[in-house]
Amino acid sequence: MTGATAVKRALHHSGLLALARLARQRVRGLVLRYHALTDGPAPAPYAAADVCLSVDAFRLQMAFVRRAYRVVGLDELVAAAAAGSPLPPRALAVTFDDGYADNHRLGLPVLRALGLTATVYVATGPLDGGPPLWMCSVRALVMGASGPTLDVPGMAPMTLGPVAEREPVVRALTRALVPLASAERAACLTAAAAAAGVDLGHALAGAMLSWDQVRELAASGWTIAAHTVTHPNVVLTPPAEAEAEIAGSRDALAAAVRAPIEHFAYPNTGGRHRYFDADAAALVRRLGFRSAATSRPGALHPGTDVFALPRIGVTPRLGPVTELAPTLERQRLSRDPRLLES
Repeated sequence: MTGATAVKRALHHSGLLALARLARQRVRGLVLRYHALTDGPAPAPYAAADVCLSVDAFRLQMAFVRRAYRVVGLDELVAAAAAGSPLPPRALAVTFDDGYADNHRLGLPVLRALGLTATVYVATGPLDGGPPLWMCSVRALVMGASGPTLDVPGMAPMTLGPVAEREPVVRALTRALVPLASAERAACLTAAAAAAGVDLGHALAGAMLSWDQVRELAASGWTIAAHTVTHPNVVLTPPAEAEAEIAGSRDALAAAVRAPIEHFAYPNTGGRHRYFDADAAALVRRLGFRSAATSRPGALHPGTDVFALPRIGVTPRLGPVTELAPTLERQRLSRDPRLLES
């Protein structure tokens, strides 16, 4: 046995050789998933606390990823993964879901100052005064109701405590409404808001991007991507309606920015419902998209299914860079065999 072989064998048994190989591998990339940004620590009135991040935390995170990673556009990651080509070393893409106006007001200045861009998956129905996103309506309804209970058609009365303790009610009502057809869900919320004396349009005014802001993001180098019209669960939606939702979002965005819309994200609301599957992926592929993103954590590698892109959701728990940094490296260097294929 040569000395070099003996050293390699010792390193292998100690685990150091495996770690060294992982550290050298540069084929995996990361995609971060954000939703709403806030001016301070309090959650936005239109988005759940677990999808809100303060702009101060976001600014520090972006300064960190700019130093530690190569921040690239989603197009570059998708193209490499789809072709089975090596990804750029330490590649990372930034994405936002839903299309909140704070992405433009707070996120754009941060990224612009650092020379970075992002992708925003836009649900188009609420833009420029359209009906609010139904999940935002749920939150505004529960938080704005003044009575001891909330009456939603077809459901038992929901007990309301102090406003600061209503997050569980928001989550429960959201989960209950996910499986309903879009029209039935909208009717339930309209009736419940009328009974509770909550003006949803007023409560949620200005929550979402305007078309002018979408165009400004595109002009600033952001990738504009589709996220349906009204944010339904496309797996639980009848196929014809799901197709209309996805294509409608794509076509409205393409007309606004005068460019093809090539990426999509599956809406995922409630956490307990299947929200993407092979049929949904086939539909997105047939509609001409190049990729479809999930809310499933993980890293990209050459050969990743680009119609089931993993993304790392950045919650308030990961707000401090000291929490985010090890999480990203654990995903990037995961020893899960599915992430090591190349």
